[in-house]
Amino acid sequence: MNVPYRPIIPTHLIKRFRFPLLFGFTVLILFLFSVTGILSVMPYQSRQLFDWQSVNTQGMGYVTGLAIAPSSPYDVYVRTDVGGAYRFNDQNDQWLPLMDMFNSNFSGGGIGVESIAIDPQQPQRVYVVVNRNNLSFQDTDGKKKYKYTGEVMVSENKGASWQPTGLGEKNVYVGPNQAYRSDTGERLAVDPNQSNLLYFASRRNGLWKKDGQQAWTQVSNGLPAPSSLPQYKKPDGSDNPDIPGFTFVGFDKNSGKPNNPTQKIYVGVHGSGVWCSTDGGKSWTNIAGGIDPLRSAIASDGTLYVSFGTWGGNGTQTSGAVRKYKNGAWTDINPDGTNRFYSAVTVQADQPNTVMAISDRNVYRSTNGGTTWNQQTMQMGAYDANNPQDHVNFSAPPYYQSYSATGAAAIAIDPSNPKQVWWTNGWGVARTDNVTAATPTYKWLMKNLEELDANMVRVPPKPKAKGGADLLSAVQDMIGFRHLDRKHIPCNKINPTNIPINPAYKWANPDWQVYPTPFPHVAGATGMDYSYKKPDYAAFVGFHQWQGYWPVYGMTKDNGQTWQAFDSIPKETFWKSDKSGQEQAMPIGGQIAMSPTNPQNMVWAPTWGTWPHYTIDGGKTWKLTNNLDHPSPPSPYDPKNNEHTHYTALPKSWPNTISPWVNTYILAADRQDPQGQTFYYYDGWTFYYSKDGGANWQKGASGNLPTWLIRPAIVPNPTKMGDVWMSFARNPEDINGNKLYRSLDGGKTFSIISSVDSCELIAFGKGSSNTNPYIYIFGRVGGANQDTMYKSQDMGKTWVPISNPNILQFPGLTYIEGDMRSPNIIYAALAGRGIMVGELTSK
Repeated sequence: MNVPYRPIIPTHLIKRFRFPLLFGFTVLILFLFSVTGILSVMPYQSRQLFDWQSVNTQGMGYVTGLAIAPSSPYDVYVRTDVGGAYRFNDQNDQWLPLMDMFNSNFSGGGIGVESIAIDPQQPQRVYVVVNRNNLSFQDTDGKKKYKYTGEVMVSENKGASWQPTGLGEKNVYVGPNQAYRSDTGERLAVDPNQSNLLYFASRRNGLWKKDGQQAWTQVSNGLPAPSSLPQYKKPDGSDNPDIPGFTFVGFDKNSGKPNNPTQKIYVGVHGSGVWCSTDGGKSWTNIAGGIDPLRSAIASDGTLYVSFGTWGGNGTQTSGAVRKYKNGAWTDINPDGTNRFYSAVTVQADQPNTVMAISDRNVYRSTNGGTTWNQQTMQMGAYDANNPQDHVNFSAPPYYQSYSATGAAAIAIDPSNPKQVWWTNGWGVARTDNVTAATPTYKWLMKNLEELDANMVRVPPKPKAKGGADLLSAVQDMIGFRHLDRKHIPCNKINPTNIPINPAYKWANPDWQVYPTPFPHVAGATGMDYSYKKPDYAAFVGFHQWQGYWPVYGMTKDNGQTWQAFDSIPKETFWKSDKSGQEQAMPIGGQIAMSPTNPQNMVWAPTWGTWPHYTIDGGKTWKLTNNLDHPSPPSPYDPKNNEHTHYTALPKSWPNTISPWVNTYILAADRQDPQGQTFYYYDGWTFYYSKDGGANWQKGASGNLPTWLIRPAIVPNPTKMGDVWMSFARNPEDINGNKLYRSLDGGKTFSIISSVDSCELIAFGKGSSNTNPYIYIFGRVGGANQDTMYKSQDMGKTWVPISNPNILQFPGLTYIEGDMRSPNIIYAALAGRGIMVGELTSK
C-alpha cells in the first residue's frame, strides 16, 4: 500500500499438489462408509487436490524492509506489513512466498512482518518478527481465545518451515502494520561473530536478547525505559501502538572475534537518540546523533550511517537527516536538507564511502562518504492520463500510476554485485542493475509478489467466449480490478467516473468537481455484486482512504470494463451526537446487492452513515428500507436520537458497522427469484428477507444463529430459489470455529449441516448439472484439526479436501467465490496475499 497508515485487520511457492488415486479396496470401504453415514469426508489418499496459484496482479502492499545475505548465494528477502516474507529466486526472477502455511487467524488476520534478519555465518538461517497466537485463555463470554504477542520465528531452510524461538511468552508488542513500519529497522539482528546471539529492538518493550538456547531476556543496563519515550501513551492514557520506540540494532563486526560476541553494538531509540555498547551489551551510552533514528548501516571500516526522521502532524513539520558516526564524532551528511524524512540508508559492503539514502521518491548516492550526493527522482509509473507529462517506466504494470514512485521504504546495495541496488515502497520492489549509470534504470520485480488486500471476489457468469472476464475483485487501495485473464496483469483498476470530490479536501483537489480517471488516490471497494441473469451489470461501494472516508461507488454495464458513479446516493439528516444541531449523513462503505433480473434494483447497507436504502432506478433515487416487524416505538421517544427515529427501518447490522476496513457479507440477492425481488440480510442477531426489491423486510430466523461475529456471510444457492447458506468465520482471537447453516425456506428457519465440523467461508461453483452445483468451504470436516478447503459434489453430504493444510492455510482469508461457468475453479480473496485461484487439472 502507498499511504502512511493502514489499520490491521499473506510460503514458499504455491506448488501443485497431487496425490495418488485410491486403491480399489479403499474405494470400496469409503463407499460403504459414506453410504452408512460413518464418514462425511474422504481420507488423505482420496484428496482431489487443486493446483493453487496467485491471480496475477502484482503489488499493492507495503514492502517495508529487505535483507540480503552477505555470502553466497546472496539470497534477497523482503518483509511486508500484512503479507508475510518473500525470498527472491533469481533463476526465474520470481518471488517465493514464505508464510502461506500459517493459518488465516495467524497474526490477527494477516501475516505482517516487523523485522527480518539473516544469520551472516549461516545464510540458510533466517528470522522474522511477527505477531503470533502464543497464548490461549477462556474469556468472560465463555469462548476460548488466543492472545497475540510478538514472536521471533526461525527457519533453517530459507523459509520453507518455521519454528518459534520463545519470545511469545514475554508478552512483547510488535506492530508490523503500525506507523513507521516502513521506515525503521532492522529491529532484529544476528551477531555476525556469534550466530546464536540475537537482539530485538521493540516498539514498546525495549531491547531484548537471546543467547543460544537461553530464554529471551530484556536488556536495560542504562538504556532508557520504554515508558519514558515521547508519546508512549496517548492523550487519553491508553497505549500508543504507533510509537516507533527502539528502531534498530547494528553490530560492528570489527569489534569481535569469530565465535565470540561482538563488543560494539548500536541501538536506535526514537525520541532519545543512538545508544552504543562497547562491552557486548553489558552497558550502554547515549551517543546522541539525533533524537529520531530510524535505520542504520555499518560500513566495513566501522563507520555508522544512520537515517533520521519524524513525521509531521499536530502542528509540527516533517523533519529528518542522514548522519555518520566515525572516530567518536557525528557528521551531518544530509543529501537534501532537513525538512524531509529519510526512511533508509545503505552502504556498499566493500567500499565504506559509497553510501545511499532515500526519501519518498528520491534516491541519493554518494561515493565520498556523504560529502556530495547525486540525486535521482524515481519514475516508476506506467502511462497516467492524469499526469501525461510524466515519464513512463516500461516495467510497471499498466495500472501503476505516476505516484507509484512515492513512499520509499528500504534500499540496499547488493553485496554480490555493488552495481545492483534494491529499492522498496508501498507498491512493491524494484532494482537497478547499474547504479553507476548517469541515470540508473530501476525496474519493477513483482512476479508472484502478491500483497493486494482483497475484500471480495466476484465471478459474473458471462461466458468467456462472449467477452466475460475471469473475475472481478473488490480490494483496498486500488478499489478493484477486472481480471480478464487471471494469468495476466489487469490493464486497469476500477476507475469510476463522476464521483463528486470531498469538499473538505478542496485544497487537495483545487481544479476538480469530480475525481478524474484514472481515480487518482487510494480507495477501497468494500462490497460488490452483479446481476446473475444479466452479468454485464455489476456495482460496487467503498470509501476514499485518505480524504475523510468519502464514499466511492459505481456501476458497470459492460462486465467491468467501464464504471460510472450512481447519479445519486442515499442521504439523511441526522442529529449530532451532542444533539446541538443536525448534519447530513452519507453512506460509507458497506455492502451492496443487485437483483438477478433487474440491475436497476439494488440494496445498499453502508458501514457508516445512513441506514440501509434501496433503489429501483439504478441509483437515480434511493429510499429508506422498512422493517415490517419493527419493534414498538421507543419509550420515552427522543426525536433527536437517530436510533429512535429509525425504529421502523431495517436495522443496521452490527458487524457491518464496525469499520470500513472490516468486511462483512451480511447482504445478498437470491439468484433464482424469477421476479428478481428477493433479498437477504443479517443484522448480527436476526435474519431478514425482502420479497419486494428491498422496500419492506420481515424477520426470519433468530436466536439459533451465531452472534457477535465480525464476518458472517450470506451465500444463496445460485441454482435454487430460497436455498440460503450462512457461514460464520471465527473472529481473529477465537480458537473454535462455527457450524455451517442452511435454510430451505428463504431464511425463515436454518438448520446445521451435520457433515461439517466448522466453516469459515462457503461458495458455490458449477457442478455436474444446472441443478447440482458444487459447494466449496474452508473449514474442518471429519474431525480435522486444521482448516482445509473442501469441495462437495452432493450438496454437502460428503466432502473432498482440495488443499493441503500443512502447506497452504490461505492466510488472511476474507472471501471465497466459485465459477458458475466452469467446474472446479475456486477463488480465495486474502488480506495482504492477493487472490489465489484453485483449479483441478488433468495433470
